[in-house]
Amino acid sequence: MKQTVALWIGRVLWLPAWLILSLPAALGAAPPDAPTFVISGPPVTESLVFAVMADQGLSGESVKFLTWHSPDQARAMIAAGKIQGAVVTTSAAALFFNKGVKTTVAGVFASPLWIVSTRPVSRGPLQGTLLFPFGPGEMPEILFRIVMQEPLPGLETRHTGGALEAVNLLLMGRAGHALLAEPAASLAVVRSRDMAGPELAKYLDLRTLWENRSGGRPLCVSAFAVFGDAVDKPGPVAAIIRGYGLALAWIKAHPKATRAIAKKAAPALAGPGMVLSGTPMLTGQEAFDAARLCLEKIHDLDPGAVGNVLPGPELFTAYP
Repeated sequence: MKQTVALWIGRVLWLPAWLILSLPAALGAAPPDAPTFVISGPPVTESLVFAVMADQGLSGESVKFLTWHSPDQARAMIAAGKIQGAVVTTSAAALFFNKGVKTTVAGVFASPLWIVSTRPVSRGPLQGTLLFPFGPGEMPEILFRIVMQEPLPGLETRHTGGALEAVNLLLMGRAGHALLAEPAASLAVVRSRDMAGPELAKYLDLRTLWENRSGGRPLCVSAFAVFGDAVDKPGPVAAIIRGYGLALAWIKAHPKATRAIAKKAAPALAGPGMVLSGTPMLTGQEAFDAARLCLEKIHDLDPGAVGNVLPGPELFTAYP
């Protein structure tokens, strides 16, 4: 199975302060011999919450967080069974599901996704060069095409090795726009204020545009996916989901400690002058329905991005 999978990996809540301080003791530490639940994610706000949860033991489980820096790296770790959970796109989860890897989506995120542009920006159609993190056929480009719905005359697109490369190219004036998640979008704006290059601004939030075109449904294309034998362990998965919510509260109450954890987990998460926060995890049926609508649009545009078959509701699991 691992050899077969390897052939296709390239495709593609606030709480009182006193209660927060007592959370690790209240939950109880994981038993010394408890198996470690390894979670991986890119340097985005959702991953920050998992990193804090793992560092502070807020789930009561033995959890380790690892940062991935490219979609191929994430796919390789999943295919090799090295991680039990990951922050990935719903399309990536569908792809693994369709290739026979035991996979479920336990939660989704309506994550901020900005087009960051140089000032002044026009109020008409985007013009010039737009940068996409990662290569052709990856989710940033596909998502942009889905949300915009039609080609934009006068707009050229280029691909970069990742979000930080896109930020640097913007700061050097070598492009007019970039499609960035948080915290890369905020990092670009903050850094532009201290440099001699072009000033940058958050020009368009794709979530707002999507909601206007989908009857108010959230743009849920990012997910907490669970893989392998962990799919059939509802206790640990449910504990991690609860721990995620507790970590959101902890981040707000401990900004300095959060920054230290971010620097250790992924330095890109903790740029100077940036306010660190998290993105809530959504687990209800309404959120899963919104995520499946996004999957349908992705499948319509590029069936191969989801493994050629649109999964049904069985891709999603509501853990107690």
